[in-house]
Amino acid sequence: MTATLETIDTGIDDLAASRIRRGRRRRLVIAVLATLVVAAFAASLMFGRTFYPPADVLRVVLGQDVAGANFTVGRLRLPRAVLAVVAGVCFGLGGITFQTMLRNPLASPDIIGISSGASAAAAFAIIVLGLGGTGVSVVAIVAGLAVALLIYGLSYRGGVAGTRLILIGIGIAAMLDSVTSYLLSTAATWDLQETMRWLTGSLNGATWGATVPVVAALLVLASNFRLARLTCG
Repeated sequence: MTATLETIDTGIDDLAASRIRRGRRRRLVIAVLATLVVAAFAASLMFGRTFYPPADVLRVVLGQDVAGANFTVGRLRLPRAVLAVVAGVCFGLGGITFQTMLRNPLASPDIIGISSGASAAAAFAIIVLGLGGTGVSVVAIVAGLAVALLIYGLSYRGGVAGTRLILIGIGIAAMLDSVTSYLLSTAATWDLQETMRWLTGSLNGATWGATVPVVAALLVLASNFRLARLTCG
């Protein structure tokens, strides 16, 4: 009996030590990645066709007037850098929200078909319907939500199992990717360029007006992630 209790205590101690090591490793990885993001953000503001020293960049960010740097840094480089960081955070939160809800590391919008649905809809809107700008984004968002509901409905059998949902999502994604490929093969040159730019994304020409909606989406996504953590534990 004593030996059994000692074994249990040893197992508990090992589990606690393992959790502490994982926590330290996680914090270290987060610190390194955050440092790299900050370094890349600063470099994107300083380097380009014209180099601006860190002091000038900081003054522009703080709202001070710096001859020559206000336009280049404040109106060109800064919106692009902020949009890049915010979009990256949105992608990361989207993936971890799905993984938390479905309890599966393979669960993410691009794996289970939601991104493929949005991409196919955007390609259809540009190539077939001739839409552009906000219209394409609205169509893509609606289609992404519709595909999510479709996958949920197909995988529901008295409940939703994460593995079944992921497998169905992968199949839906393959079909939608083929639709996108077909649309691209039939597109005119200009439509093809516009569609590829939409599918791959671009920070060229990013403005504060384009950044604000993404920041709003990030706030909504962050609240959904918090809800998913509270619901799924």
